[in-house]
Amino acid sequence: MIIETNGGISVLSAFVNGHGAAASLKLPMNTEITSSDIDIFPSPEVEKLVHYIRDRYIISGNYRINVRSMIPPGNGLKSSSAMAISIIFGLFKMNAINFSDEEILKIAAKASIYNNTSVTGAMDDLAMSYYGGYCITDNRSFTLLSRQKLSEDFVIICTGKKTIKSINLGNMDFSQYTNFYNRIESLLYDGKIYEAMMLNGCIFDNGRDSKKIKKILGTGAFIAGRSGKGPAIFGIYKSKEQMDNAGELFLSEGYNVIKSRFNNEGIHISGK
Repeated sequence: MIIETNGGISVLSAFVNGHGAAASLKLPMNTEITSSDIDIFPSPEVEKLVHYIRDRYIISGNYRINVRSMIPPGNGLKSSSAMAISIIFGLFKMNAINFSDEEILKIAAKASIYNNTSVTGAMDDLAMSYYGGYCITDNRSFTLLSRQKLSEDFVIICTGKKTIKSINLGNMDFSQYTNFYNRIESLLYDGKIYEAMMLNGCIFDNGRDSKKIKKILGTGAFIAGRSGKGPAIFGIYKSKEQMDNAGELFLSEGYNVIKSRFNNEGIHISGK
């Protein structure tokens, strides 16, 4: 069985007030799960995730799991959540275990905390990977608050050489930003998704990538910023031509560049 889902960009990081939001990009991850004589997993995180699910639900047998992904890990583009939801979704399907969508997301959030890939459970990132579009969640109660479709605008992503793990932010004090984050969240409910994701990134960027962001804006992007904890930087364009021209420029200057667009397609089985 092959399960396909996608990565995305942070819109509202849940470290501050427990509410989070994320927007889906066309950054596919294909997770192939097959029955096997012995367990064969690509990483310790996957092994821990499978053991967590196997110990709690009626899942027998051994599995080979292979992940092919266009999502660069450790860049704030939701690779860990895409992996977790695709594996759990696939194992449940293969074993005829039926849960509601929100129950699957809650299970995946608790598993993400267990295997140390998330501090909050990343319910927002999991929901985005599961449904597509953009999702707002309460990560403290593992509840979906809202989900909407996105305009499929074009996006440039410049990835960083140094990766950042979400778990490393667990001891940081974000309480001073509570009022600011309440304002960002109000933008979401007003439909100002891009403005929210730009302001959210400002907290984590702290001016370090301001030159890069200005350069992206100078190529015709109407919004640019950092994807949550980063280090990925994004720019949003109205036309493919603008995106392609910007991509050529950044590549010529030695940047790691991904060209994509926003996505409204959720998780699905693409092959068996």
